[in-house]
Amino acid sequence: MRLSARSSAPLYFTYRLFRPFIYLISTFRGRLALLYMAVEFALLVFAGVLLYVVLSHQISSSVDQQLKRQATTAVRELETSRFHFWNQEMTKFSKHFLGTVQLVGTNGVLLFSSDRGLIGRGGSEVTEALQSAMAGSTAFISTRSLLREDNIRVVAMPVHRAGFVVAVVLLGRSTGEIHSFFELMYLIGGLLGLISMLVSAYVGYVMARRALKPMDEIGAVAISFAAGDLSRRLELSTPDREIRHLMRTLNKMFADLEASIQAQKRFTADASHELRIPLTILRGEIEVTLRRKRRPREYEEVLRQQLEIIDRMQRIVDGLLTLARADAGLLELARDEIDFSLLLQEVGQQHLTLFAGKDVRFDIEIEDGLRVIGDQDRLSRVAFNLLNNAYKHAPTNTRVRFTAVARDNEVAVAVADEGPGIAPEHVDHIFDRFYRSDEARDRETGGAGLGLAISKRIVEAHGGNIEVESTLGEGTVFRFRLPLAGANPKLTTRLERVITQTNDE
Repeated sequence: MRLSARSSAPLYFTYRLFRPFIYLISTFRGRLALLYMAVEFALLVFAGVLLYVVLSHQISSSVDQQLKRQATTAVRELETSRFHFWNQEMTKFSKHFLGTVQLVGTNGVLLFSSDRGLIGRGGSEVTEALQSAMAGSTAFISTRSLLREDNIRVVAMPVHRAGFVVAVVLLGRSTGEIHSFFELMYLIGGLLGLISMLVSAYVGYVMARRALKPMDEIGAVAISFAAGDLSRRLELSTPDREIRHLMRTLNKMFADLEASIQAQKRFTADASHELRIPLTILRGEIEVTLRRKRRPREYEEVLRQQLEIIDRMQRIVDGLLTLARADAGLLELARDEIDFSLLLQEVGQQHLTLFAGKDVRFDIEIEDGLRVIGDQDRLSRVAFNLLNNAYKHAPTNTRVRFTAVARDNEVAVAVADEGPGIAPEHVDHIFDRFYRSDEARDRETGGAGLGLAISKRIVEAHGGNIEVESTLGEGTVFRFRLPLAGANPKLTTRLERVITQTNDE
């Protein structure tokens, strides 16, 4: 059903009329401004009602006290004067009283009235007050609401003679000035309240916009970061402490994500490169072998070469699996007390022949009695990787020192060579997976660039740390530290947590 232009016009104008309100509701800034207005309106209404109750009670009490004093004066004059002088006394009194004065006898006869009668204007309320006064009590009534302009406050007080009520004095005072006061007060209060609500709404909107401005910046940076600009960071320009803390946290998250993404890209590229080369070699050798028939011996030689390539690929895959488990906190570790001195000496003995064949002097200085808690095979692999790394880079006729001493409740292990050293720009990345400071030489020696990365994860999983110092042309020193058995209770707790988590998995 299609709406005609005539029927759709009111809808369009209604939409245009309420469009600002719809916009306010649809934004956090607008909702906060409306909330400020609602709170301000509620406070104003509460204050207005409370002010009316308090002031009306106070003013009514003041008017009643004044009327009572004036009625008491009139009654005293009547009670002390003769009856035939009452009219004269009431006339004199009415000249000084701003309101209506009436004197009613107990028989209901109107003895004196300064103007229009109160009984007819006040209705049944005045009659009831008159009856109460004739019974001997003073009564107060209002002919209408206190806020009505034509309201009259009336007091009825009995006149006694010889212990009997002989007449009732009625005094009526207009509360028009009270009405005018309340009218002016609410007019001024309403205007001030409206101004206050508008100011509150504006202040709330400005404060919300100011508070949310960093959120716009965060959104813009997040969009740029998601689009691929990994270098974008938030500027800590806001004076708000909470927002600055949030921005610092987000900047750290962006930095961690950038490092993770870069590492993932580098890892994917390096892993693909490392596995592509042996696969290419395998494919090439198989294709060459299949071009013609060969003798069994030739096939056996080709298979041996391919087995070596497969072993290399297997080592790369095993290393990647170890690193993945370490990064996920799932590296399996045994919890045994190890004679670390004996472990290091055994690994060192295994390298004696290698260093001797290269004419490299190999000095072993292992302190006796070193004991640690951990995984013997993993720690043996760390020592083996460091010594194997020194073997690959130590030139002929140089020296390699392998030392281990107890220091400050820790065992400090060092492997120092006199090789070419590592350039300063490579030192910070030496423990990254697939990283090589000398790409060509490492490929010749068959290294995949995972040994140092694996060693770092193993040492850290045992509660230790590993570092490197190198000077170009002078040599390189790899050092790692591990807590001695019983020296660091936190290590035992941490190993138990790792083992429990592994078993749960």
